[in-house]
Amino acid sequence: MLGTFKQNIQLDKFFRDGNNFAIKRQSDYISYTEFLKYFSDLNTITRHNLIIGINFTYGWMPTIFDFRSDNFKEALDILNDAKTGVKPTVENLVLLKGLLNNSLVGTTKLLHFINPDNFAIWDSRVYRYLTNQEPYNNRIGNCNTYIDYLAFCDYLTKQSEFETLQKIIESKIGYSMTAFRVAELVMYSNGINKMKE
Repeated sequence: MLGTFKQNIQLDKFFRDGNNFAIKRQSDYISYTEFLKYFSDLNTITRHNLIIGINFTYGWMPTIFDFRSDNFKEALDILNDAKTGVKPTVENLVLLKGLLNNSLVGTTKLLHFINPDNFAIWDSRVYRYLTNQEPYNNRIGNCNTYIDYLAFCDYLTKQSEFETLQKIIESKIGYSMTAFRVAELVMYSNGINKMKE
C-alpha cells in the first residue's frame, strides 16, 4: 500500500492541502494535549492506565468500547514497548486490536496518545484521503496497511518543506505537535472531501 499512497498523494498535493488547513472542531484540540499528558506522565503503563486510556480514547470514537479478549499482559508489554519507541509487529497490532474492541482505529489512537512521535492516528478519513476508496472494515482494519501508513508519514515528514508546514499548522492550532500528528491532521482534514470514484 505504500506505493499506492505515494502514487495517489503527490507531494505537491499534500503540501497544498496542508497549507489550506483550517480548524473545524475545537474540542478535539482541547482534549488532545490532556490525553498526551496522561501517558507522558507515566513511567509504566499498567492495566489501570490501559483501561482509563482506552476509554478516554473512545471519547473520540462514534462507538461504545468493549474489551474483546483477556490478553492484557501481552497488550501491556506491547504498549510499554511502544512508549519507548519500539514499533509493534503486525502480530502485535492484531493482538492489540483483538483486545481493544477489534478496532485498529481505536488501537492507533491509543498508540498515538502513548507515543505521538512514532505513531500516527489511522481512521476512515485518513484512509479515504490516501486511497480515494471507501474505508470498509477489511480495508481500514488491515494491520499491514497501518504499518505502510506509518512509513508514508515518515516519508512525508522527512521532506524539506515539512518543517515550514508544521509551523503553519501549529500556529493555527496554538500549540506544538509532533510531525506525525501534523501529517495525520492534513490527511484527516482533507479526507472528508474525497469522493469514491
